[in-house]
Amino acid sequence: MSDKPTCPKCHSTELGWSTLRKNVPVDVLQCRSCGEVIAEEDWIPPLLPLVPGRCVNCGERRQLDRCPHCGLTREEDAQVHDELRYMISPRHGLYDTARIANRAGRRLIALKLATAAAAVNEDDKGESARAMRVWLLQAVGEPNAALEDAKVWVEASADASALAWASYGQQLQANAFPGAAADAYHKALRKDPSRHILRARRAQLLLQLHREGQAIDEAVRVLESSRADEQAIAVALEVAGRLCDLFETQLRDDEIERMLEKAGPHTELSARLLAHRARLAAVAGNTSLARRDLKKARDMEPDLEIYDRVEQAIRPTRSSWWRW
Repeated sequence: MSDKPTCPKCHSTELGWSTLRKNVPVDVLQCRSCGEVIAEEDWIPPLLPLVPGRCVNCGERRQLDRCPHCGLTREEDAQVHDELRYMISPRHGLYDTARIANRAGRRLIALKLATAAAAVNEDDKGESARAMRVWLLQAVGEPNAALEDAKVWVEASADASALAWASYGQQLQANAFPGAAADAYHKALRKDPSRHILRARRAQLLLQLHREGQAIDEAVRVLESSRADEQAIAVALEVAGRLCDLFETQLRDDEIERMLEKAGPHTELSARLLAHRARLAAVAGNTSLARRDLKKARDMEPDLEIYDRVEQAIRPTRSSWWRW
């Protein structure tokens, strides 16, 4: 007989944690077969910005060593978070246990553990824990708290790190502040130019802001890097494709050719770029290459608007009424 916990309603062993919102975030254990709720955990979410000396449990300012909001002393505060850690993984520290809880779908408890790890800079992982805390605030449905915490992080630092600026930029982007987000990413990249995903996201934002020249530069730097990962390449290719759309409306096929040259072999990964390459080949009279690239593009994305224009270029309308 299996020792795995089962659903009291349908007896399924397919149970899983997720974080839901009921005015505040709540970790919920549910049956994945019938939806029955087996357990709920509604820990106090630490929403206020993380400031040294504040209560880690709720974020309020302590008075005479005791928090006026949740009532915990410093010692009790530390004990609560150690007990939460023990519930998830007694063998790991606060930060690593937060990661385990997050992977298990228990994001509220992960948020509390990441907050505690950041507050004490456990094993010199305070920066990573703070970045995780900011991300988790967004993930549990508290975008304003995530943005405010990231802002306090960079403003309270004499020399904010690349990770701090990257976290702030991510939250600015998520909260629809594209100009400020592009600026934050730029500051992160000045400290660590190897963060290719930030450069690709910055290219996205610059294009959105109609700063096409800068968008081209950032996208090309990602595409030409031998160290950019798949995610960064995918974002840069999306930007390159949108730029080619713009160049087509401006009748600037030379710029499309240049972008395709910069994309190089990565062009094969983008249906939009393949379609633009097909259109240029058709205009140049190379219909076999045009048809080949068009087929590749359609296999990747069946319904791009540009395909009609490629087909028109492959089979141009006759200018004469004579039917030879």
